[in-house]
Amino acid sequence: MLQPSFKTKCLLIVFLFFFGSIKAQNLVKDSWENAGRWFHSDTYNESDGWYWALGLSAAGGAMIWDESIQRALSFSNPNTTSNLSPFMEPFGNPYYMGSAALALHFGALLTKDEELAGLSSTALQSMFTAGLSVMALKLLFHRIRPEEQALLDPHQFLGPSLSSANLSFPSGHSAIAFSLAASVSAYYDDPLYLALPLYTIASLTAWQRIYDQKHWPSDVIMGGLMGVFIGRKIARWQKERGGRISIAPCLIPNTRIGLAMRIPLDSYSNSSTNARL
Repeated sequence: MLQPSFKTKCLLIVFLFFFGSIKAQNLVKDSWENAGRWFHSDTYNESDGWYWALGLSAAGGAMIWDESIQRALSFSNPNTTSNLSPFMEPFGNPYYMGSAALALHFGALLTKDEELAGLSSTALQSMFTAGLSVMALKLLFHRIRPEEQALLDPHQFLGPSLSSANLSFPSGHSAIAFSLAASVSAYYDDPLYLALPLYTIASLTAWQRIYDQKHWPSDVIMGGLMGVFIGRKIARWQKERGGRISIAPCLIPNTRIGLAMRIPLDSYSNSSTNARL
């Protein structure tokens, strides 16, 4: 069976996302506005600085001990990988998760379920943004994967190029898995019954990538950091956008034309009231 090339996979991801955007105008509008917010200074605060200071310290520390951690977490019972991979790998796979979120979004549009549409839009944007960000770093660093070398040496970085080989750092599966978990959890204000299973599955996905010799520990830590940061930011922006007052023209019986004002009563639950002017 033929496997799609690296460039083909990238084109498929972009096509899926923008196909959904064309069919759903709110998705492309929200995506465009959220993308612009990354370049605003008010997007970031002091807690973000601490998040990245501690996170990069953890990733840097893991990079020093990558070989030891890698040997401790892998090379045990190969049946474990065979049993886990079918369940853990898809959760970080952009084709599976992206297609599922896109189908959910279209279903929400057909049923006019605003809450589900907002949730699926948040998940799609988070995974897409995380995927693009990770790919940019992969092409910049070109780190050699554990499975691509006979002797484990975690410090082999080949530098910038457009090659589709040696794309270990950071882990794309970890970024996708944690962006999905973080965006869905944050969208509902992180209830424990939702956050715990989502982050547990994302963590198992990251561990499977190490165990299966696809990534070094520091790869999955960096991917997870990016996924959580992106997912939580976009979830917050989507909820803020749901709380805006909107005015649009409308037809009113026995009159020519009027304006409809939509005033959300609760930006987190998508309830609203409408007034015609």
